[in-house]
Amino acid sequence: MIDWFQPSQSWLTRLDSRTKLLMFLAYVLAVLSTKPQMQTAWMTLSGLLVVMIFAARIPLRWLLTRFTPVLPFIGLGAIGLLLGGSKETFAQVTVKMVLCVGAAIWLSATTPFAQLLDGLRKLKVPTLLTVMLSFMFRYLFVLIEEAARMSRAYQSRCPRKQTLKDATNIGRLTGALMLRTYNRAERIYLAMLSRGFDGEFRTISLQRMNFADIALLCGFVGLLIFIVAAFRQ
Repeated sequence: MIDWFQPSQSWLTRLDSRTKLLMFLAYVLAVLSTKPQMQTAWMTLSGLLVVMIFAARIPLRWLLTRFTPVLPFIGLGAIGLLLGGSKETFAQVTVKMVLCVGAAIWLSATTPFAQLLDGLRKLKVPTLLTVMLSFMFRYLFVLIEEAARMSRAYQSRCPRKQTLKDATNIGRLTGALMLRTYNRAERIYLAMLSRGFDGEFRTISLQRMNFADIALLCGFVGLLIFIVAAFRQ
């Protein structure tokens, strides 16, 4: 499961998570601040993203798999273009979306989720948000496994090809899954309260920002400022 979310084992994985989070935010802000006529800036930022991905040693197959969910949104934009939309708007939205998603993939590939949460806490992100993200990540797999068990049970009792006539049964299974999820969440919450949970996770963090982290962050932000300022004219 860890390899699924964090396949990269490069020097970037050893950096402090706050450094990579701030690099990601700076890159996204730089992309969003570009104007429709700044095609050269888009190409430069795209090249920078390729360098970041290459430095992180992210496998091409893993990268393409993560880009797959973006394709339906690009398709919707293309349909809007066929219906009379602006080519400039379509190009701007598509390029910015691909670059921002690529930066998010780079962040997730170089930083384990637990370190991301630790970085968010150190950056003074509201505790409620970090706790909700932690719960979501922890129990998303439990929900998937529960759905898989219910699906296997249904297939064993109905061993035939599914048709539209089975939509009612599938809807009932979905409702049952939501009820099971709610009941399990309540049991988990009560169990955590009985063990002294007060709404905050306390962990021992070994991450430290050193001179290399600060130098890399400052250089990266300075490069982004130069790219955006140089091609804004």
